[in-house]
Amino acid sequence: MPSAAFLIYSGVMPLLKTFFTILAGYVLAKIDYFPKAASRGASEVTMNVALPALIFANVIPAFTPSNISALGPLFLVAFTYQSIGFFCGLVIREICYVPRNFWQGIIVMTGMSNWGNLPNAVVLSITQQPPFNPETDPNLGVSYVSIFIVAYHIVFWLGGAAHSISWDYQPGVPQGEAAEVHVSWKEKPVGSLIARYILHEEVPNSFSRSHTNTIKEKDDIEKSMSEKEKGVVAGSAAEVPSHTEHGTSPSDPIQHLSASAAPSAVPPVPPPTPAISMRDVDTQSITQRSATLNPPTLLQKIWRIVRPLRAIVTPVTCTLAVSLPIALIQPLKALFVDVSATGGPHFRGPDGRPPLAFLIDTASFMGGITVPLALILLGASFARIKTPSPLSRLPLMAMFLSTMAKMVMLPVIGVFLVQAMTKAGLVHKDEIALRFVMMFLSGTPTAVNQLIVASLYSPDGNVDNLSAFLLVQYIFMFISSSALTAVALLLL
Repeated sequence: MPSAAFLIYSGVMPLLKTFFTILAGYVLAKIDYFPKAASRGASEVTMNVALPALIFANVIPAFTPSNISALGPLFLVAFTYQSIGFFCGLVIREICYVPRNFWQGIIVMTGMSNWGNLPNAVVLSITQQPPFNPETDPNLGVSYVSIFIVAYHIVFWLGGAAHSISWDYQPGVPQGEAAEVHVSWKEKPVGSLIARYILHEEVPNSFSRSHTNTIKEKDDIEKSMSEKEKGVVAGSAAEVPSHTEHGTSPSDPIQHLSASAAPSAVPPVPPPTPAISMRDVDTQSITQRSATLNPPTLLQKIWRIVRPLRAIVTPVTCTLAVSLPIALIQPLKALFVDVSATGGPHFRGPDGRPPLAFLIDTASFMGGITVPLALILLGASFARIKTPSPLSRLPLMAMFLSTMAKMVMLPVIGVFLVQAMTKAGLVHKDEIALRFVMMFLSGTPTAVNQLIVASLYSPDGNVDNLSAFLLVQYIFMFISSSALTAVALLLL
């Protein structure tokens, strides 16, 4: 059995290079060598080109008819981790102070994890040393991680997790400081249902009162401004008789007053004309009549049902859809890699290699930028985080509990779950790469993709609450991931 020092060393060392790469991205962004526009372009390259290439180069050699059975346990574990995370986020929202414009965000944040760049970096490093087989396990590790990525896309995009983030930015939801109202559990979504239908109590609405006070203060300010404007108009009217001495008619001073006051006053916006309103009604009526007279065809109905599935059609999922059949059909696989050891056909090009081996080489070459570039992007995003001041405005207890749930509780559950699946025979004991990936991906922080989606829905692009949560998780990641890696190696 390896010593404790070796296990700690094995858990820490692979994370050091990820830490220094993230630090490089942080420094580059701070000195403005990696601006926001460059980050956006690099992110597109990573997700749409480099990562699919890396998956293609690893899935085809790694998956075989003998280990394809790992897909079931991988999807089962991935969806289990997400379900537990969503439930933890729901509980934290109900019992802790969370800003009103982050009530759904904290649930999505706790349920969705970074199963892309970070796990690939660690898995590629860990599987190249004992007790793993450096010849086969790195490819297997990346292939197993790619299944978690597919599970992420299914839940985040197709399952509606990404769209649910918009609930925090609906027109009636307060934003900014107005959202930082501390409310009791009875005013939370689940708590209000319990109070209303089980306890039969009246549910208060602190946000409604706060919104009313804000409107009242706004009305007072507008009233005060209007009184000042009236004083200005009265003072100007008092000067009117002086203009009559220069031959101006009594009606002209009114024109003169309006001309002198116009630059300092904002002209009122005219209400919509009845013609416009009637035109809108007519347009709606025409649309309704058209829908009634021309019902949707069968093809249109099918398209409405299939349309949401477009969310799952991403470069990663398309790459898997192409790679898995090639990996499992021996004649196809023999065109890309040598399968003579497993009794497959022998296809050779002029150089003695499989005819399409150059595609695997090209994909491996392009995919090599995935991990370092993604980690640099992560560091750059940290450099642009703006935390509220003072820090007491932050939901500190919710930040602590969500970090503990994702980085401590869920990894413990993951280790016991994988061990139970191994004892039950769902996972073979000798499949150490599979067992390690399933254990390690239980303890990864929130995916950075949520930052992008939330900033698109936010009226002012402000997602400081989410940024603060992410910063805490990624700082704690180096401790928890090192411990999780050491425990996983010990159990393997």
